[in-house]
Amino acid sequence: MSEVISKWKSEFNISDTEKEPIVFLLLRDYLDSYHKHKSDHIIDDKNRIIIDERVAEKSSILQSELDEKSEEYDDLTEELNTLNSKCNNLHTELDSLKQNKESDIAKSVANAVSAKNEFIQHLKDDNDSLKTEKNQILANFVKENNKSSHEAGVIGENEMLTILQAGSWDEVTETNKKDHSGDFIIKYKDKKYIIDVKNYTDNVPGKEVRKLAKDIETKSCDGGAIISLNTGILNPNTNSLTREKIHQITVSGKSILLLSNASVLNQDFINSILMTLHCESSSDCNNDIINENCKREIIKSISKMDKEIQTETKSFQNRITRKQNDLDQLKDTLKEIIDGFDDISDDDSPKPQSKNKMSVPKMRQKLKESGYHNEAKLKGVGLRTKYNELF
Repeated sequence: MSEVISKWKSEFNISDTEKEPIVFLLLRDYLDSYHKHKSDHIIDDKNRIIIDERVAEKSSILQSELDEKSEEYDDLTEELNTLNSKCNNLHTELDSLKQNKESDIAKSVANAVSAKNEFIQHLKDDNDSLKTEKNQILANFVKENNKSSHEAGVIGENEMLTILQAGSWDEVTETNKKDHSGDFIIKYKDKKYIIDVKNYTDNVPGKEVRKLAKDIETKSCDGGAIISLNTGILNPNTNSLTREKIHQITVSGKSILLLSNASVLNQDFINSILMTLHCESSSDCNNDIINENCKREIIKSISKMDKEIQTETKSFQNRITRKQNDLDQLKDTLKEIIDGFDDISDDDSPKPQSKNKMSVPKMRQKLKESGYHNEAKLKGVGLRTKYNELF
């Protein structure tokens, strides 16, 4: 017994000074351990009960959600079957449309080829007609160029007569049949001027300018002008071509106006330029009034020419724009005829109705919140249809 007590003392570190018996101490420690274990066991039981209750509650919630998902899955399955059926119908209709389109394409290609052949034949006919017209124009051109210089001069003189008669001259006289008189003599305020018109295919030589100076002196005129309709004029003083269309020179003491390439000028401008002869030959040519009148007439003529050019440019541009629009429209039409049936257009294919992206539970919830309890019990397509009608 003493050995056992010694072993207990050594094992549990019991002092000999303890007053209580060793058995009492052991039993007390055992009792304390028992109460502590019992308390822990009770707490574990309570925790287990709480855990079981929470598990049951959570399981109920999850089961409810699972049931709802199963119901939603059934609705989606039903909707999927409906969509598959519609898709099959659309595929069938699409195949039918493709067959019809292929037939239309074949007809359109045949029509396009026929129209193309007709257009090519039309172009060939136009080409033959243009060749004939070209040959005729060339023949007429050769014939016109074979005319004598006198015949060509008559054409230019007739045109210039109309221009001079439209001016503000006191008198216009034709003198082309008289020697040393030029083509016209114009009078303005007791002054006379010789006008010599040249319709050359090459530049007017300087000897013609010197000849005009002699004619001015012979006819006792106050000045003169050489008007070249389509070419330039050589200045006899420098033996070079005048760079400007309008050039005033003095030859043998006589004032002569050189007007080059006059066919591109309008009649008002030509008459205004010829009026400068009066300013040069008049004894009071330094008079500011005469100079201002000449300047005003020239500026007026230039302004008129500028407006005419702008009008003609705008008209020409409008014609180009119209022709370009017609050409673009023709290209679009031909492209539509040839390539218009490659793909099925959106207008020919049935368009599926847009689907509401809201889920089934949300639709049911919103119906219930809005007071539609019976409608919330619907399923599948019927539920979506009713929801779309109400909202």
